Formats: sequence, structure tokens, C-alpha cells
Amino acid sequence: MAQKIQGTEDLYGGYMRAWQRMQDVARELFGAYGFDMIETPAIEQVDTFVHGIGESTDVVRKEMFPCGVRSPPRKPPRGRYRVESQGQAAYGHAARGNGGRGARRSGEQLRAQGAAPVKLWYAEPMFRGERPQKGRLRQFHQIGVEWIGASDPAADAECIIVLMEFYRRLGFDPSKLRLRVNSMGDATCRPVYREKVRQFILGHADEMCEDCLERADINPLRAFDCKNDHCSEVMKGAPLAVDNLCDDCAEHYAQVKAYLDEAGIAYVEDPTLVRGSRLLHAHGL
Repeated sequence: MAQKIQGTEDLYGGYMRAWQRMQDVARELFGAYGFDMIETPAIEQVDTFVHGIGESTDVVRKEMFPCGVRSPPRKPPRGRYRVESQGQAAYGHAARGNGGRGARRSGEQLRAQGAAPVKLWYAEPMFRGERPQKGRLRQFHQIGVEWIGASDPAADAECIIVLMEFYRRLGFDPSKLRLRVNSMGDATCRPVYREKVRQFILGHADEMCEDCLERADINPLRAFDCKNDHCSEVMKGAPLAVDNLCDDCAEHYAQVKAYLDEAGIAYVEDPTLVRGSRLLHAHGL
């Protein structure tokens, strides 16, 4: 008898009813806030993920699920990304590891055609190429929203408010949830901040793991997310993004928090939160 692939599961019975319930709540709630549902292709160009989240994230370097027709390997242009850990660059295509990038890719194409800011939501299966383990599947499901083309801090705050309302409607006790927020700045102040963190890591090279030393040259901010306890302790002394925001970003971040305060949304500021700057600005759930 054929067996299911390791790291996958059949959605049946209670699992299926729970997934359908989440979609029903999302459809009603997100629709009320003006988000349109979108379904993007399960396969995207590798560039879609690399340009969206950066080459040093685990999704690209360790978890990407390569697929498609294999073409002869080619050397990336100077200064471009490296994604060779599982041969992804040779394939050129990968199954989506999260719904945000595909939705943003589609939204950006709509924007290029002259569309106003686009509000999208998705509920789709995602795929990872990493070794299956407890709590990690090769195929899993994700729901999220994306608001493309809106720079107003009210848009960020609204996405966060929608997130917390989504959890509430699913039956979670708000008092038992912890919302963490941070700002990673923008194209003006983030590069300067990244360089400060890079110099900090290099200054503590003898105390950092090999992964963090590699991240120093690729994406030093991911060192904050290192699972090595000693690295985590060292990074407590690193410069923080909130202390290095430009005036515009500092004002934007303050406005987002003000909107959350006005809406009665409790949150905790976490200056070491670095996983995906778009997510940190509440564009993905």
C-alpha cells in the first residue's frame, strides 16, 4: 500500500474542519476590511523569494524546495545572491515557502499597471525542503494578508489590528497572546544600521558561531535570530534598530504604536525582532 511522503499529512476530520474554519473566519474578516482573496502559483522563480526576504534567511539557504526543469548551472553575476545549498539556482524555480512573496509579486505587477494600493489575502499550502521534524512539515498551510503600495502607518496598524481580531474570532484568549513589534527602518537608514551590526559581529568574531560570521557579510541582522545561546548572549550588546532609525522611520513607527494604543491593542516592543522586515511592518500575518 502506498504511503504518504514523510513530512506531509492528510487534512481530514478535525484537521480539515479547523482549516475550513480558519478560512471562513479569514474570508469574512479580511473581506470586511477590503482585502481581496488571491491564489498565486505554487511554483515561483527563485528570484521572487531571494529579492523578497534576502539570501541569508533559512527559507532560501536551507528550506527552499527546488523544482522544475534543471538547467546547466551558471555563475551568478557579481554582487548577486548565492543560493547553492540545495541546487536552487540550477533549477531556477521553487515551490512557495510562504504566501507573502507571491502575493506581493502579483500586487506589484498590478501596481505597475496603474492600480491603486492593493489589499490581498491568501490561504494556501506552502512547501519546505528541510528535513521534517516535530512541528515542521514539508507541506503546511498558511493564511496571511498583504497591503501593497501603502506607506501610511495606518495601513501597518490596520494589518496588526486585523491579525489580533483574527485570533480573537478563532477563540484565542487575547490575554494569553503576546504581540511583539519592531521597526527595521527603510532603504535610507537600514543599510547604515546593517553595517553597524556587521562591524559589531566582526569585532566579536572569536565569540560567534560560523553561521553568524557568514551572516555578517550576507545579512548581519539575522545574527539576532541565532539559536546558539552564546551568540544570543553576545548579540545583547549589539546596536539596536530602534536606536538607529532615520527621522521619517522613527515617526512612522511612533504613529503605528499610537494607532495600536488608540485601538486598545496590547503589544511588547522587541528591538531584536528581525525575521522579515515586511512582516515586522505588519504586511504579512
